[in-house]
Amino acid sequence: MSHWAREYFEHGYAQRWGLSGLTDHVRIEAGGIWTLLHLSPGARVVDIGCGHGRHALALASWGAAVIGVDGSAALLNRASDLAQEYGARARWLRGDMRHLPLRAGCADGVVMMDAFGFFDTDDEHDTALREAARILNADGRLIMKIVNGGTVLDDFREMEREERHGVVVSIDNTLATDPPRLTQRIRVSGSRGHGEYERRQRLYRVEEMRATLERAGVCVTSVHATADALPFEPKTSPAMWLVGQHS
Repeated sequence: MSHWAREYFEHGYAQRWGLSGLTDHVRIEAGGIWTLLHLSPGARVVDIGCGHGRHALALASWGAAVIGVDGSAALLNRASDLAQEYGARARWLRGDMRHLPLRAGCADGVVMMDAFGFFDTDDEHDTALREAARILNADGRLIMKIVNGGTVLDDFREMEREERHGVVVSIDNTLATDPPRLTQRIRVSGSRGHGEYERRQRLYRVEEMRATLERAGVCVTSVHATADALPFEPKTSPAMWLVGQHS
């Protein structure tokens, strides 16, 4: 990981969001993932960029054989603790999504939840998606949740403020174009600690994200606004959920 990503995902992410367990919201999203990926008990699922493992654990609790891959040791340690807490079996691997330590065709389903767009170049993003396609078997399906870059670009805000559970987060945003990239200076203060971090993310409108997936070998079959398949609206939906298969 780059220096900013290491600092943010090893320390700042937990301070900002907390590392909670299986909330009702996570279980609902995981149920949508289960349906959209056509999973059944015993299905082999790889959660790429699994973070602290909440969606992976929800899928595992319903009988999927889940592997969670992430680059952050701190987040994987929390995932392991949560697995013990909930009695769910999952395998955790620390690895780079550009070079997945998994054999080709090993997955019936691939999940990428808010885990894409954090590399410095489009070549690296393309490589990560090719890796996701590589581990997917011929009949498997992929689901990706990513911020709808269109809403960010069309209503750009230089400053944001979040406050939840005794934590105050102040964010200064800058935007680059060609390609669109959001850089955030994030200051966290509160009950989970204090710190200042940088966060960078490549922004994609839905048409570009669809084309990027298809260039990597994934044919997009549907796009939704939520995990329960509400219609996606390019100008208003905060996130896009893209579902695809091998092209």
